[in-house]
Amino acid sequence: MITLRARTEKSSLLVEVQDTGRGIPEEEQRRLFQPYHRQLSDREHLSGLGLGLALCKNLVQLHGGRIWVQSQEGKGATFSFSIPISPLGHQVGTTT
Repeated sequence: MITLRARTEKSSLLVEVQDTGRGIPEEEQRRLFQPYHRQLSDREHLSGLGLGLALCKNLVQLHGGRIWVQSQEGKGATFSFSIPISPLGHQVGTTT
C-alpha cells in the first residue's frame, strides 16, 4: 500500500510518500540519492539506470528544498521532501 500526504509546515510545502514494502537497510539509505545507485536486491529484478532519486534530489534542491528517506527493514519506507512556499504573487528567485 502507498500513502501520499502533503501539507504546509511553516513556510514550506511538505510532501511524503509512504509504502508498506520491505524497507531499506540503513547502509543503502546513505547512497539512495546518488546517481546510478540501485539497491543490491533490485539489480537482478528491475531495469533502470538508477537516476530517478538523484534527479528528484536535484530538482528539489533547485527549488531551495531538501529531500530525505526514513525506513526500517520490514516496515516500509517514507520518502519526504520540502520546498519553500513563496508569498502569493511573489515568484521565488526574482527581486523587486
